[in-house]
Amino acid sequence: MCSCNHPSPKKHKPRIQFIIKERKAYGTKTKCYGLFNSCNFIVNKLKEHGIEAEAIQVVDNNCIDKHVSRFKPTHCFIEALWVVPSKFEALAKLHPKVKWIVRLHSMIPFLVSEGMAFEWIQEYIQLRNSGIKLELSCNNEVMTEDMRKHYGNFITYSPNIYFPKQVDKKMLSKNILIDKNALNIGCFGALRVLKNHAQQAMWAMDFAESLGKKMHFHVNISEHEQREAGPVLRNMRAMFASSNHKLIEHPWYEHKDFINIIRHMDMGMQVSFTETFNIVAADFVNAGIPIVVSNEIKFVNPICRAEPTRKASVISALICANSIFRKLLCKWNKILLDNHNKQSVTQWLNIIQ
Repeated sequence: MCSCNHPSPKKHKPRIQFIIKERKAYGTKTKCYGLFNSCNFIVNKLKEHGIEAEAIQVVDNNCIDKHVSRFKPTHCFIEALWVVPSKFEALAKLHPKVKWIVRLHSMIPFLVSEGMAFEWIQEYIQLRNSGIKLELSCNNEVMTEDMRKHYGNFITYSPNIYFPKQVDKKMLSKNILIDKNALNIGCFGALRVLKNHAQQAMWAMDFAESLGKKMHFHVNISEHEQREAGPVLRNMRAMFASSNHKLIEHPWYEHKDFINIIRHMDMGMQVSFTETFNIVAADFVNAGIPIVVSNEIKFVNPICRAEPTRKASVISALICANSIFRKLLCKWNKILLDNHNKQSVTQWLNIIQ
């Protein structure tokens, strides 16, 4: 028997690529929305650990091959459901060493608003069973458990990491027109029914009136949101037209500019019906601004979480967030977010080995 010590096969270092479908806002390509930001945060953290990674936007399915050929990833994450299943058959033949992962960013109630979602998921599974290196991954533990129960253990968990670039504090007060005499509440993010903006706005009015204040309710508006954004915005405008309060409509900003806006808020609200993570809430926590959320968001102090259908629950959480303990609550929130990030980094380092 040979006693020679043969070197073990050289293991390739992971190279991680995130591919996102390009979106447009106000007629121009934009990188100022949650999906791109969330991938960029992961890229920044992976690079900090010496791992090559990038996040890019492409126009459609046909652009994937070019960028995979250029970057030569070991793992290619397709962010959300936009690549037709048949495309993976062609991509797998062109890039047989690449591990393809379709990463889901929605809980079931959001996911089913995409008419083809579970049809495509079933086709992805069939491709996987045929030998193609294709996986599904979820960015939320509960969603991962639900999907695994129905589709098997090849459903992986790839959580969000919140790791933005630091904002120059010298720029924080420039070009910001905020009425400091009003109670400024930021309820940013996509205008969708399950985000619950209109109900939050109505209860925010009640809260402001209990304080004897005029309230400015800040939201994002954009052409690139789903069709349901139109009716939500139209109804909210009508609600505020008949009140003493004001709806402030912001475009979608680059992330550093968005953080700048958040730092001028008195508090935030994200009391939505369903969430997998919620970057807006993390932005408020990172900026040290109190925020009221639903129980879907675990990195906010429980006393500032509320049930989205119960006024008393939301008002109680707003009172806590606006109390003399607000600074302490903000520090607690940062600890919870830091703990989430530490666990998420460990999970990412495990899944890409």
